[in-house]
Amino acid sequence: MKCPHCLGFMVIDACLNMEGDRNKVWIEEWRCLNCGEVFDLRTLENRALQRQGRHLWRTREAGHSLVR
Repeated sequence: MKCPHCLGFMVIDACLNMEGDRNKVWIEEWRCLNCGEVFDLRTLENRALQRQGRHLWRTREAGHSLVR
């Protein structure tokens, strides 16, 4: 896979997603070896929807859960 930002080589990383003090989830993300940009499925979906003027995922700060 090529990085959408710089067209560099992407690798899959396992990352610990911290949602508060108790909620810890391991997720897989794509990371570019050239520029360091990190992408996961949620990020790519959000960016595509933002270009369309819509939002699929809400943040906890806005009073919504992180799931659909």
